[in-house]
Amino acid sequence: MSRYSNTRAERQELDALEGAAQLDRALKIMHHSHDLDLTRHAIGILGRAESIALRDELVKKYDWCDARRDGGAYIRSAILRAIRPIAQPADVPLLLRAMLTYEMDGPFEVCGDLRAAALWMMNDIDPDIAASMAARFIHDPQITFSGEPANTAIKLLASHGNLAPIYGAVSWRSLRAESLAEGLRNLVDLRQELLPVLVDQYLDSEDEQVILGLFDLLLGHATRDTWVETIDRWFRTTTMMDLYGIVAIQIVGSRSEALITMLRNLRDSEVDRMRVGLLDQALELA
Repeated sequence: MSRYSNTRAERQELDALEGAAQLDRALKIMHHSHDLDLTRHAIGILGRAESIALRDELVKKYDWCDARRDGGAYIRSAILRAIRPIAQPADVPLLLRAMLTYEMDGPFEVCGDLRAAALWMMNDIDPDIAASMAARFIHDPQITFSGEPANTAIKLLASHGNLAPIYGAVSWRSLRAESLAEGLRNLVDLRQELLPVLVDQYLDSEDEQVILGLFDLLLGHATRDTWVETIDRWFRTTTMMDLYGIVAIQIVGSRSEALITMLRNLRDSEVDRMRVGLLDQALELA
């Protein structure tokens, strides 16, 4: 039997159990299994119990993994997510330790997801500490596979209405593309006087993620109708045809009469068959 088949069989056996029997089996798997996916599944079951006694077992496993460095911190991240529903002030030292955990695998830092999980959990306990750490994480110089914790930091600060750190990072192009896009789309409540800085910098970007983030910002902002001429210019000059149709559909979804009228006028004057087809597809939804 293959390793995948073994994992699936053990998972099905675990899921078939109920109550104390299931929790007891999940505990044994968490402490003794070498199968990453099965262990994470068991941790999820333990977390859903929201038991203080099981929380202590989860923390014990966290400390064990922390001392031995589970690769990529996948187990530690799962444990933090499992105990988040019963987080308490006593967890602050653990979370600070997690948010200061950095481990390298070749050129990449691999604990970004752990720091992100700790950040959300800290936000439940002490939002002020979480906001300060989020502002720090936006400028985290370590390169991670996932773009974390910068993306989570941006979302958290936006949920606080604390846009200044996001704007500062985005306006100086100090983020990787995926985080830059996340930053742009989370600035929909930005003061309108500050928008031109971002539009001037990114409207001509050739990065698809960044362009999508910019249009999420413009179309979600209260002043979107004032950007008709700017958006019209982008449609007439861009060569990014994969995004051409996507942005057209986003405009229709915004229900802005001014912008939809712009698309119709653009369609009437357009001669390129591909662009006409993409505009027609979008306007059919209007």
